[in-house]
Amino acid sequence: MAGGIVTVGRKQYASGLYWENSPSGRVSQAAKEAARQPGNQADFFVTRLGNKQGRVPQFGLALPTEGFRAGMPSLAGCLANQQPGSWIGAFRLREGTALVIVRDDLVVPDGDVFFMDETEARDRLYQEMAIGGFQRIYAPEPWGVPGADTMPLSLLLNERTDVRLRPVALSAQTKGVLAIGFVLLLLLLGIGWYMQEQKMQEEQARLEQLAALERLRAEAMRLAPVAQAPKYPPPERSWELRPRPLELISACQESLGKIPVGVAGWAVSGIRCSEGSMNVTWSRTGGFANPPPNGMVSDTGNAASTTVALRALAPRGEEQLFDPEVITKRYLNQNWTGNIARAPDDPPPAPPADYKGEWNPPPAPWVKRSFTVTVPVLPWTLPDFLSELPGVIVTSLKLNGGGITNNETWTVEGVIYENRR
Repeated sequence: MAGGIVTVGRKQYASGLYWENSPSGRVSQAAKEAARQPGNQADFFVTRLGNKQGRVPQFGLALPTEGFRAGMPSLAGCLANQQPGSWIGAFRLREGTALVIVRDDLVVPDGDVFFMDETEARDRLYQEMAIGGFQRIYAPEPWGVPGADTMPLSLLLNERTDVRLRPVALSAQTKGVLAIGFVLLLLLLGIGWYMQEQKMQEEQARLEQLAALERLRAEAMRLAPVAQAPKYPPPERSWELRPRPLELISACQESLGKIPVGVAGWAVSGIRCSEGSMNVTWSRTGGFANPPPNGMVSDTGNAASTTVALRALAPRGEEQLFDPEVITKRYLNQNWTGNIARAPDDPPPAPPADYKGEWNPPPAPWVKRSFTVTVPVLPWTLPDFLSELPGVIVTSLKLNGGGITNNETWTVEGVIYENRR
């Protein structure tokens, strides 16, 4: 009997460890202390932790054996984790025969044995079977053990490798590697400290330069004349300089009454009214005809135009603007076709003629939207939309089609100023 290395599948396992139950939960510490006791002199150890079913922790000690190395899995430990309960198994391998004895889910102290002589392994199996208490028995089929399971070891083990050898003490090579690592760590820490110190010195120098520049800048500002910020004029409230929309519509209505309904040989082809005047275009219908009163005839003689002056309209004066939501709701509540869209802001106030320097006045506290409304009746029925709506400027009223009848439609164009959000 001795410790040995066995091959299962393509993996090597350590066989022949001595097992003890751990007196405390600190299994690794207990294993190292046991390995240092006189007579043990173990190079490696393995551990199996306790579980909720009541199994106590245990460890296995590997006596000096050629070929054992750190990280190699333990055959008995892995089998015990894979096959719980109470069982015994003898497994023939090409290196020899491994015998594993497990009672109550624990590898018994001398239950991890490696035999070079198969006869000794079989005698030990029968000896343990005579004691009894096993739920399962595994043995090679040629041995003819009554009631034995001949399942191959590879299937029982299922490639488990979770119980691995760990060194009791660091080897000279490992100590050398750790010493070199420690020296490298100290070297890296020294380099890091030096680089940090250099960086701190550079940062200190940079801060001192910035402070010196700031002092020079402050001194220059103290000596230089203080530039006064420009005082921007208030933005122009354009709508307050224009007539109220209903007054313009009323003036257009008055001028419309001055246009003759019919002129022999001529028909009204279009009317457009804006502040100051109403423009009427005529188309010749044929036959002998005199030009419309005060009309200017085109070179072809087939068209003419007349202009009717509007009465003078006074500026509306101060008006406080509405918020966009109110205007949008007013527009949606009217039942005529049209559109409303954001228009470009008015240009900012210009600088004085003799001003030199940066000129960047703040934006006006209002914006504007353009609108178009097409109504099936004369535009003086528009008070439902425009009445008491501040900031509205009507730029034009245009008759669509020819003639002056109740069947024509009018297009009203303009802009609405509203508070900036």
